[in-house]
Amino acid sequence: MHYKKQLAWLLCLCIIVGILLSGCTAKRENFDVKTATLKGFIHAEGKHLVLDEKSIVLKGVNAGGWLLTEDWLTPTSLDGELGSEHGQYELEAALTAVHGRTKTKALFETYRDNWWTEKDFKNISDIGFNLIRLPFGWRDITDAEGNVKKDAFSRLDWFVKNCEKYHLFVILDLHGAYGSQNGRHHSGDTATGGDLFGNKQNEALTVALWKTVAAHFKDNRFVAGYDLLNEPEGKPDGLTAETQWDFYDALYRQIRTVDTNHLLFLESCWDADHMPDPHDYGWENVVYEYHYYNWDNGNDLKSMKSYFRYKAKLEFTRNTLKYQVPVFVGEFTFFDNPDCWRYGLEFFEKHEMSWAMWTYKGQVQSNWVLYKGAERTAENIVTPQTDYQKAEHIFVGVQTDTSFHENTALIGIIKEYL
Repeated sequence: MHYKKQLAWLLCLCIIVGILLSGCTAKRENFDVKTATLKGFIHAEGKHLVLDEKSIVLKGVNAGGWLLTEDWLTPTSLDGELGSEHGQYELEAALTAVHGRTKTKALFETYRDNWWTEKDFKNISDIGFNLIRLPFGWRDITDAEGNVKKDAFSRLDWFVKNCEKYHLFVILDLHGAYGSQNGRHHSGDTATGGDLFGNKQNEALTVALWKTVAAHFKDNRFVAGYDLLNEPEGKPDGLTAETQWDFYDALYRQIRTVDTNHLLFLESCWDADHMPDPHDYGWENVVYEYHYYNWDNGNDLKSMKSYFRYKAKLEFTRNTLKYQVPVFVGEFTFFDNPDCWRYGLEFFEKHEMSWAMWTYKGQVQSNWVLYKGAERTAENIVTPQTDYQKAEHIFVGVQTDTSFHENTALIGIIKEYL
């Protein structure tokens, strides 16, 4: 009798374990956005991203240079010096002084119409990506006083709609907050030197901006989430600390009043020890984001391995083991050594890290981009001194199909991990 009870107990235990394992297996199954109908939103469960009861790893590319130009990447320059970098908003002001507001606005609309077209979504989908990270600036949505523009969401809605058409998720990334969160050219504004944190007006306008964006996209399942501030150094060469954490909390609280569905991506400058324990703030459904740039001899494989050992010690000790929060590498390049690319992508694969490389296209001949354009020269950039018709001609000529070519070697390596 005792033997039968033991046998029955063991049988029940096996059934329970089997059920648990089958549940884990279902959840660990990869989610394929190209074949599935979305029922829910991507969300965080511990260190994993999950969608419709299945794990999902986001693998994508940035749409850099489209809504915010970057002088090293795009045919723009404030002073004509190819080595200098200024924000787009400074260039807009200088062009307005020469050509007037209406013509300057039309010029940048021409640029945006051509820098990114529907074919670019198809290119990204055909490579095998499932994600685009979309940088934008406050001027895309609101004016200087915080009023929402009449055409505020025309570009973003078009972009998100095409992502859905081509089975791609999109992360909306605020690259340029009011006053600039870092004083860098890629925020659109170097003139302020970084005047977001501590400036109550700019902070309030940025919070209101995100609340507007979140309310607009709260029901869209192809929006993976909101990247609240790109590289929030405060000032150039700054680090994230309590000032940024507290502002993240203000953004979090206000966004959650209108949108409880989407992931919130919180960036560190630059490592895991520059981010708080999310439980201290009561943050839920968040992802911690890092940008991986090994500036110390990035083409050397030995240097790359040392860099990743350092990053792994921080990211995985704190985020994965202690904080139980997913990790997203929102920007990176592994420069021009194919072995470095394979090592880095293998690292992401091993640790189930989501990622988006920087960037899709640019006027550089290097592995910063998947589509290479002619390098910038004094003749193919737009400055305040450029004749208006010539500026229009330059901006019309930035379509991927006509003026860029595939970085076939890099695309081939990346496809191995998609």
